[in-house]
Order: sequence, then structure tokens, then C-alpha cells
Amino acid sequence: MRLLNYNKKTKKYKHITLAERTMIETWYNCDKKSKKEISVLLHKSERTIRREINRGLVKVLNYDLTDKYEYSARIAQRKYEYGMTSKGPELKLDQDYKLVKHIEKEIYENKKSPEVVAIQLSEYGFNIRLSGRTIRNAIYSGIIFNKVKKGKIIYKKEYKNKNKEKRVSKLIPAEKSIEYRPKEANMRSVYGHWEGDLVVGKQGTKTVLFTLTERKTRQEIIMKLSNKETKTIARAIDKLERKYKGKFYSMFKSITFDNGVEFMGYKGIEKSCLRKKERTNIYYAHPYCSGERGTNENNNRLIRRFIPKGIDIAKIKQSKIKEIEDWINNYPRQIFGYKSSNMLLLNI
Repeated sequence: MRLLNYNKKTKKYKHITLAERTMIETWYNCDKKSKKEISVLLHKSERTIRREINRGLVKVLNYDLTDKYEYSARIAQRKYEYGMTSKGPELKLDQDYKLVKHIEKEIYENKKSPEVVAIQLSEYGFNIRLSGRTIRNAIYSGIIFNKVKKGKIIYKKEYKNKNKEKRVSKLIPAEKSIEYRPKEANMRSVYGHWEGDLVVGKQGTKTVLFTLTERKTRQEIIMKLSNKETKTIARAIDKLERKYKGKFYSMFKSITFDNGVEFMGYKGIEKSCLRKKERTNIYYAHPYCSGERGTNENNNRLIRRFIPKGIDIAKIKQSKIKEIEDWINNYPRQIFGYKSSNMLLLNI
């Protein structure tokens, strides 16, 4: 008994199978059904059926030795299979369940970027080469990974308008503008020039994280503060000065902040608690130009992998903050040939 119709749902864009080609051959050659009728029976578009029949048309002889054209399922299938050979290999991620789970764990649980995961695959016993872009594309597709989604952990790069007017706050003297920062700081040629900012917690809470990022090595320092007042920030730097003592002045040649009111008291931040001379030089980026402090902004994003927005920072233990700081300083970075900040500091 011949099957004349399908009652099941078919997947959109699904390729025609050999069984369906056999049905087309019978309907088109024997039953003389039109292409439109066949498209209804197979739940395909009429255009798809037209292309399929043209693919399988062959010239045959009639009993009276005249020529006619018929559809051959075997010929059409052979052409289809040959065409698939030029498609290229399937995605490597589609074929290895263990690899997919490993990548998902490294990104979701261990907070690594796709580029770092890709470069470390051989260290975990995977005899395969992937690029970070391949993993990112798989994430953006939303099909392969369950836990890792676009916009969560993996951030889309945002571009700011570089043509915005660059203004300096009236509270900041001209010489404290980033335009007067030493050339060695701009070129990242010398260790000791830092960028600073605050990572805030849940709305309505006061506790913040004070973050400092060294421009050359991307070394990170994270300090938990009870509030974001200027005097609290100055006391935090006092603590660092007492910790490093004489080394502090070569370690902290300059610090660049944004124009937040909490950083406006540059005199109190520059004033040393151990000597009469100033301990460091403070500079300020232009308003609305966070890219001028991009090093610190990127490290703050790493912190957000562990402390998402909306979390009350007061409830986070100091040991956890230290753990995050160590993770960042041991994180392999593509810009350094996948060496970490701590590895670079060994040569300074």
C-alpha cells in the first residue's frame, strides 16, 4: 500500500531523504502528480520539489525509441551525496559530548574565557585544536551549551563614541588630567602605573570593592571598603603604603581614576602617611571615556564573573575576595602569550 500523505510534524529545513526521493519518483513518473501536489504530500515548499526533480531528471527511451525525461531517486541521491562532500567537516563541538561538558565547566564554574579554554585543551588531555572564536560562535548559537549563554559571563564588546567632547571637571586642576600623565605610563613601558575604580554592590548598600590594576602587567589589588568616601579610599592606600613601605614609591608611581566624586580629593590620596613627600601622583581620565582606563575596566569584568551585580558585598568574606584576586593574577592572558600577571612579575 502506497503512502500518500504525512501526518507527522517535520523539522524545518530538513534535507530530503532517500525514502522521500523514492516516493517522488513514483508520484512523478507513474502517478503523474504535479510538483505542487508532491510538495503538499511531503510538506515541502514547491520550490524545493522543483529543484529536487531537476536534480534527478534523466533521459530515457520510450518503447517507440523517442526520448523522454523521468525523475531518478538513485541519481538524485548520488548528486546530493556528492554535493555534501564540499560542505566541509561538521563542527568539532557537535561530535564530542565530553569536550562540550569540559568547555562549559571551564567557562561557567572556573570563569575562564573561551580563548583561555581553547589554549588549555591539550593540558586536559584533549587532542583537538579549537579557537576561542569557534567556542564563542557556539555560545552565540544558543544550541550546544546549556549553562553558558550570550550576555552571561561572555560579554559582547561595546564601542563608545570617540568623538564626544573631552571635558575636565572644574574640581580637577589641568595638570591632573590624563593628558599630563607620563609617557611611560601611556606606553606601558615601565611598571608602577595603576588604574583605580570601585566595584559597587547591591543598590542601597555601602560596602564596595576598591580595585587597582597595574597597566603593564595587569596585576590586580582588591580591597573591601566599608564605604566609598574619599577618606576611606585614602586610608586604603595608607594600608598599602605601610604594607610595602619603601617599595611602595616605586610600585605606585601614578594612579589614574575616573571623575567620580569619591576620587576628587587627590591631595589626601597623594599625601604619604610615612614621609613628608608625596607618595604617588594622581591623574584623572576624561568624562565619559572609560576606555582611557580600559585595563581596570576589563579586570573589573573578571571580578563580576564571581560577584555579579546586585550582590551585597558586605556578605562576601575577605578570604573569597583574596581568592578572586589570586585567580585574576594567575589568569593566563592572550596579550602576554597566555602568561599570567604573576609570571610577568617574576621578571620585574
